[in-house]
Parts: sequence; structure tokens; C-alpha cells
Amino acid sequence: MSTNYVVLIKEALNERNKSMRQLAKETGINVSTISRIMNGKRKATLGHLKAISTSLHIPLSELVSSEESGEPTQPVSFKHVRALISEMNLPVKNFSADRLKERLLEYRKESNTEEGRATILKQFKSKMAALGGQGPYIQQLESMYQTFKEKKATKKELLLIGSALFYFIASVDIIPDYLFPIGYLDDALAIQYVMQSLSRC
Repeated sequence: MSTNYVVLIKEALNERNKSMRQLAKETGINVSTISRIMNGKRKATLGHLKAISTSLHIPLSELVSSEESGEPTQPVSFKHVRALISEMNLPVKNFSADRLKERLLEYRKESNTEEGRATILKQFKSKMAALGGQGPYIQQLESMYQTFKEKKATKKELLLIGSALFYFIASVDIIPDYLFPIGYLDDALAIQYVMQSLSRC
């Protein structure tokens, strides 16, 4: 049985009119390995997914989250993000749920100030444009932004939403955004956490 990253890869190959042989050449992965991955006879490693992501211009976060959950837009996990940090040998230290929650608490206070609110309203659109509409949680972010902008929620909900939006626009957070393609995975985790908190409000 094939996992959902196979569906994403097949769609991308069809869109770009590429064969498995071409993909093998571009990624340096043996064509028989690609064939086994595509037929569900072998699981792709993080190295495989990284190479395929680069070749087919699919955000690595989508391939990784679909591999874990069976859905391309399902939650990203701390386990997978830590595995990616290790696999790609990135200079990210102390990546944890506690550290993420601490940062969100700081940003909650910041978003509650007039200056913080103005920063979110000013920088959100340009940050979204830089993302190019790709990656998980785009719809949730846009919905959160609209709610925050129009103040159509309780004070507690607006504080939670403000913390996620501030985290998103901050370029140097726990995983800096310039560490492409995984620089936005911690943003996705922050959004997940806030969405769960909102569901309990």
C-alpha cells in the first residue's frame, strides 16, 4: 500500500511530464529504488524525500507530514522535525515543545501591544507573499489573520491568534526561516499548538 507522499510525487511527475528515470538522474537515487518507493514496496528515507523535494519543487514539509500521517496537510510532529534537523545537520539547538510554548507566550504579550498589533498587520501579507502560498497551514494562517485584523474573537482567542501570527512573521525563530526547506516547520507546529488551544477556549 502506497503512502501519501507517493501520491504527491506521482502528481508532480505528471504535472512536469517527467519519468521515474529522469527523477532518478536528477536526484541521484537509483531508478529501481524510486520504482520500489512508487510501488509502495519500500519506504522513502528522509534523504530520498529531500532529493525528491528539490527536484520536483514540492515543499519537504508536505512530503514529511504526508509520510507520517497519510495526509499531506496533517500535523507535523516534533519527532519528524528533530529527525530532519539531524539528517540535514542543521545548526538548530534545543528544539522542543517547551521552547516553542515559551516563545509563543512571549509573542502573545507582544501581540497585545499596539506596536505588536501594527507589526502583524504590516508584515503578514509580505511574509505570505514570500512563501508563495506553499506549505501547510496557509488557510489557517489567512483565517487567523482575518480574525485578528477584524477583532472578531474573544480577548483570549485574539491573544492566542496574535502569538501564532507573530511567530509566523518573525524571521529568526527557533528554526530560522532561511534554513529552507524546513524553516517553516516550527511555524506549522506553532499554528497546530494555537489551533488546539483555540479549540479548548
